[in-house]
Amino acid sequence: MKRAFAFLEKAEEGLCIFMFVLMTGCCIFQVINRNVLKIPISWTEELARFSMIWMALLGSEMGLRYGKQMSVEALVERFPLHIRRIVEALGDLACALFAGVAGWYSLQLIITTWQSRQVSTAMALPMWAVYLILPLTLFPMCGFEIYHMICDFCRQEPTDGEIRKEGA
Repeated sequence: MKRAFAFLEKAEEGLCIFMFVLMTGCCIFQVINRNVLKIPISWTEELARFSMIWMALLGSEMGLRYGKQMSVEALVERFPLHIRRIVEALGDLACALFAGVAGWYSLQLIITTWQSRQVSTAMALPMWAVYLILPLTLFPMCGFEIYHMICDFCRQEPTDGEIRKEGA
């Protein structure tokens, strides 16, 4: 199981890097075509936009997995430990609920766009394929938030010595 997760993590990281390179390459190609060759090509802008969306959502999911999301801790750190844990767990629960509900509705969006055969303007890509990144990132985000919430509850209370080290 760990090997499968490690493989998925590497594949996700590789896809995120690929999307960044694709986005950057499309933008450079578009600038050269427009300013040097005087040949505007419309599909490069659309591909760069879709690549940026995929890269941002993949990066958000990876950041959440490793606990590297941006948060404001100035107020929460002043709370006693037991209240801090409750606030953190409630925050994790709110994020998990949001990601789960958004993931569910993204599935509805994919079904609707698939049934309507909606395509993108410049490249004629099926839009359900573009929207596929939503459930692929939102459902794992929901799972990671639930996992973080469980970890917050199961974390051992620090001893007095650990509290002093934390405060120092």
